[in-house]
Amino acid sequence: MAHAFDPFIQKHLPDSREHTADEVRMLQQMGGGAQSLQGEAAHRPHWRNEVYPVVFGQPGAPQEVLVLLDFGVSQSRYVWEEVVQASRELSPRQCKIAVFGHSRENYGTDLMGLAIWISHARPGQAMPFLSYALERWHAIKQGQRRQGGEKRFVSPYDATLKATDFPIHYSYFSRLRPPVPARQELTVSKYCYEAGNVNTYQAVQISRYYGVKRLPAVIVNGRILSSITAQSIIKAVGT
Repeated sequence: MAHAFDPFIQKHLPDSREHTADEVRMLQQMGGGAQSLQGEAAHRPHWRNEVYPVVFGQPGAPQEVLVLLDFGVSQSRYVWEEVVQASRELSPRQCKIAVFGHSRENYGTDLMGLAIWISHARPGQAMPFLSYALERWHAIKQGQRRQGGEKRFVSPYDATLKATDFPIHYSYFSRLRPPVPARQELTVSKYCYEAGNVNTYQAVQISRYYGVKRLPAVIVNGRILSSITAQSIIKAVGT
């Protein structure tokens, strides 16, 4: 089903942690209640953006493209390029693109978190950031291999080539319009980590719900694309 994970439309989102009726009754007898992502994240002002970051199109658009990325998988960069190319031929009134990240290397969580922050704090600039982040990620990996010391990107500073380099997300702060003020950089960075973790949870839920076996993946109107190209995305949106 399309839009199943869209909190701008749905009051209740699918969750693989959902309890059976007996479990719910037991929790109620103990004075508790069933947990939900909405209940846990609702105190966050932009929680809807975190569980469903729309980076292209209007939130109410009837067509839906879900993009699931793993920054640690090189194929994610090429899949994202196809998504960007497809967006140039899609109507923002008719189609929205939402992005989710579940990266095998933890720093991908921060980068996804910054994409979420940009989606609501700097509207229209999230897609260029994701292109930059994916390109830089793999360029740094290649540079580290040439230096003979490739690292897993666990912390932001793992994703650098020299001690004087800024991590990927910090280096993009000045590229935004307007730039992130220096006094806000730590606050934004903290937000990125927290928002990225919320989004990671949803990436796992979406993968289970639709039966996605590996990332990257693209789901158009509830259907997983077997071949991800700009034209296959456009064709699926149109059918």
